[in-house]
Amino acid sequence: MKKLQTVLFALMMLTVSLAGCTDISNQVDLDGDTVVDADDLCPDTDVGATVDLDGCADNQLDDDGDLVMNDVDLCPNTPAGAVVDATGCELPDADEDGITDADDLCPDTDVGTTVDANGCADYQLDDDGDGVMNDVDLCPNTPAGENVHADGCSSSQVDSDGDGVMDSDDLCPNTPAGETVDATGCSSSQLDSDGDGVMDSDDICPNTPAGETVDATGCSSSQLDSDGDGVMDSDDICPNTPAGETVDATGCSSSQLDSDGDGVMDSDDLCPNTPAGETVDLTGCHGGSVVTWGDSSYGGDSSSVSSDLSSGVIQIYSAASAFAALKSDGSVVTWGSQGGDSSSVSSDLSSDVIAIYSTASAFAALKSDGSVVTWGSQGGDSSSVSSDLSSNVIDIFSGSATFAALKSDGSVVTWGHSTKGGDSSSVSSELSSGVVKVFSNYHAMAALKSDGSVVTWGSYGGDSSCVSSELGSDVTEIFSTDESFAALKSDGSVVTWTGSGYCDGSVSVTSGVVNIYAAYNSFAALKSDGSVVTWGSGDGSDSSSVSSDLASGVVDICSTLAAYSGAYAALKSDGSVVTWGQSDHGGDSDSVSSSLSSGVISIYSTDSAFAAIIEI
Repeated sequence: MKKLQTVLFALMMLTVSLAGCTDISNQVDLDGDTVVDADDLCPDTDVGATVDLDGCADNQLDDDGDLVMNDVDLCPNTPAGAVVDATGCELPDADEDGITDADDLCPDTDVGTTVDANGCADYQLDDDGDGVMNDVDLCPNTPAGENVHADGCSSSQVDSDGDGVMDSDDLCPNTPAGETVDATGCSSSQLDSDGDGVMDSDDICPNTPAGETVDATGCSSSQLDSDGDGVMDSDDICPNTPAGETVDATGCSSSQLDSDGDGVMDSDDLCPNTPAGETVDLTGCHGGSVVTWGDSSYGGDSSSVSSDLSSGVIQIYSAASAFAALKSDGSVVTWGSQGGDSSSVSSDLSSDVIAIYSTASAFAALKSDGSVVTWGSQGGDSSSVSSDLSSNVIDIFSGSATFAALKSDGSVVTWGHSTKGGDSSSVSSELSSGVVKVFSNYHAMAALKSDGSVVTWGSYGGDSSCVSSELGSDVTEIFSTDESFAALKSDGSVVTWTGSGYCDGSVSVTSGVVNIYAAYNSFAALKSDGSVVTWGSGDGSDSSSVSSDLASGVVDICSTLAAYSGAYAALKSDGSVVTWGQSDHGGDSDSVSSSLSSGVISIYSTDSAFAAIIEI
């Protein structure tokens, strides 16, 4: 058809050319539809097709604009904008949203609502699946699974208090505006880091230990030093120390302490170690004055030191012919003959002495720092062991001419007459530790150790080898006469030794002994059944004349100690007294027997006599 039209057009042009300049454009009808091309709105109409006045056939027209040509449009009057099918007929769109029902995922959209390509309006969609429709969802991209508020926002998408930390991470959701917060969304006004009940913004002490009570500033007594003395209030016994005063570990200065409880503060107390209950003067010193009488060469005359003895004396110690007075300020005053002159050590005795010990002719002073000062004759010279006596001594024991110092490590240091216990070198290794107490007779010493064993040295009584196996353990106490020792064991048995290894085989006390008493050269053992056993030499060792009276009921024994003699007085539970031993030294009480038959409370002795207190 197109080819034919082309041929016809060519012939016409040829004719025109042959005819000269004749204008035939208004006569051309290339598609042969009887409408010249000048008027033909559809110049390419198919040959033979019926056309309208504009030269258009039905297959070239879409009168209702539905994109389906009239020749196949079964519904020629489709309303403008309607969606049609291939026949030109309108497809159903029940909600009139412009999306046919077949493609409409939201068929009930409100009329006039804007929809997407699927026919859905925002109020019908929940793009982030949070249960809140798009039209009211302020947070359209909520992560899956997060719970949201009515506005479609989860806590990870909201910062309610505007502190820069999303609600999901904000431990403090109501932070006041403008406050700086940490990573958890909390400001110092919302945190109590140490859990003391005071918020960090007000807490001056942010690291209070758990459980401590604090003040309004968040500080406990362990964090405060109210008086600025360097000791926290929790440890400060004296919380109001005056500024500038030096304090001890308890926060107390000397002006606040009365260490000895005498009513005078330490800062004013010249005698800081006053025994409890003593009356003191304004300087905190107690004690009294001293009056002496008797043989001047034996201490009876104290006129040379009378001013020093006018006050403050708390204890007097004696040697055979001298005295030593301990004053409440820790100083020592001496007078008499052997041991009475302490001028060589006067500076060492001016303070801090706490106790004094003596032999027959010497003294040893123990000071508060654990050092020892000695003076006098036998036992007065401790220069050979001075380094060992410079510290850590806790007690001193004395013999007739020797001293033994017990140190805090349980070791023993000895000095004085070498044959009377002053020389302990033969047993030094055994005395290096574990000693708890030292005993002596006139010639030797015996140390009791913490394991219940006994170590001996010296002359008479210093050799205990004959009973060493029995002294290896379980000894609880040691007693002595002039030359002998008797050890009481935990099972109530007694072990004795004397001289140079001589063991007294006459003693058969194997159990039941609770205490032992000694005269010059004899022993008396009190047993748990109230009976008494005696042994040794001299008059006091023989109690056979009163054995029936000593068979039971005895509660205490007292003895006289005069040289080469001895007597005993036993107090019984019925208040009666039984005596035996050297008659002129108290062993014979016949002259007062009626007074001693009952009512006796206690008995006392000198070297050669007894005195009893009787209940009236």
